[in-house]
Amino acid sequence: MSSRGSVIRTEVRGLDLGLDETTLLLSSAGEYLTAPIPLSPGDAEKLAMEMAKAQFWEWNQIDELRRKAEKRYKNYLGSWLVMCLAAFSAYVGFPSYYLPVFLLLLSILLWWRASFLERKDEQAAREERKQFIPDWSYIRQRLDESTATDNGNLPDPSE
Repeated sequence: MSSRGSVIRTEVRGLDLGLDETTLLLSSAGEYLTAPIPLSPGDAEKLAMEMAKAQFWEWNQIDELRRKAEKRYKNYLGSWLVMCLAAFSAYVGFPSYYLPVFLLLLSILLWWRASFLERKDEQAAREERKQFIPDWSYIRQRLDESTATDNGNLPDPSE
């Protein structure tokens, strides 16, 4: 690989995806499974960026974090809308405050429910993290594969 080349070790054991300048390579245990796939410079640059992003843990978690935030905002938005409706009904029905008080209580209930669901999700995530037991044998095997690759045990793609 050149200085610009990069390799991603996939979750399929022994299957590696490599990019060397403008050539895409698919290998397994040091053997190339396909002929080198030529790419245009623009496509190669996009693929290199995607390969770099795929190696960041944070990048892989963005969609999950966005989904949780949207759910939380939706729950709290309902409470705010009911509160605005309560304020408007207090303005419209001046002498009678039964409807605004009812809507106020409903808004408080919705706000409490949203925070309760958020705390419940956090507690479930905490419990799941407590039960997690890492399997270091898989990590060690991948590191051994990486060390074997770095020592030059894989053939040169330019040959």
